[in-house]
Amino acid sequence: MTEIAIMESNRIGTDKIRVLIVDDETSVRTLLSEVLQGQGYDVVAASSGEEAIELAKKSPFEIVITDMRMPGISGVEVIQHVKNLNNDCCVIVITAYASVESAVEAIRRGAYDYITKPFNIATMRIIVDRAAERQRLLKDARQKDKFQQLAILDTLTDLFNKRYFEEVLEKEVVRAKRYRLQLGLLMIDIDNFKLVNDTFGHLTGDRVLQRVGGLLTNSIRRADVAARYGGDEFVIIATQSAKEDTYDLAKRLRRLVEQTNLVEGTDQKITVSIGISSYPADAEEKMKLVGLADKMLYEAKRLGKNRVCLTDEKV
Repeated sequence: MTEIAIMESNRIGTDKIRVLIVDDETSVRTLLSEVLQGQGYDVVAASSGEEAIELAKKSPFEIVITDMRMPGISGVEVIQHVKNLNNDCCVIVITAYASVESAVEAIRRGAYDYITKPFNIATMRIIVDRAAERQRLLKDARQKDKFQQLAILDTLTDLFNKRYFEEVLEKEVVRAKRYRLQLGLLMIDIDNFKLVNDTFGHLTGDRVLQRVGGLLTNSIRRADVAARYGGDEFVIIATQSAKEDTYDLAKRLRRLVEQTNLVEGTDQKITVSIGISSYPADAEEKMKLVGLADKMLYEAKRLGKNRVCLTDEKV
């Protein structure tokens, strides 16, 4: 069985996902339309941001793929309008230049992920299929009234729970093996959390957990997965992320927590220690990845806390 056939056979469910492609280049619209229609998606194309917004007003789309730079309304403005119409919509942005800043800005505005020109078709398919999988999960959740009824959320932080994290990690490792992708795993622990509970009380401690969870959720791509692992420990699966990119993400998260006032009305500093493992550089099995990230977290604690540790600091 070819890789394409394998990918198509693994798609969840039979209901067609509606995809809107927005690009002022005819060749791009044609290419993406043909590829995604061949995968069974219901595809509509628009040549401008204005046309895309009008189409989205008439009928909702589960996935929108939009160029960042277009005459008239830009891709960032398309994101804002589409998310206002349907906040659950997965918006994937296209950028024709290697600008991490533009991709980060798009993700901050609510984009799910990004792809670059010239296209790597296999990578584009994986990103779209992952977005479609998310949409089907959300649809199942809505049909059961409450997302929590799927038993995948932590009730305190609204992050995913440990059980769901383990299921997703296993699935992502299989995906990474099949398509020769990289994957990052971050184990994050709040430093001296017992002192926070003892000094300010458990209600304040709960609020700190909620705020740290919020910081993590708002600082990663929607294609990544943040979960509460237990107690004051969190985990992040950084999909399609090289080791150096995972390390950069960890350093950014550590600084963000340190610089944020998480205990209101006090000058109490909250910091985190982070351990990293990477597929396939460090390990190729799910439990080995978890065990190594946990070992690196312990090392970060041993070295004085408020730091990031990984197996090879030369990244």
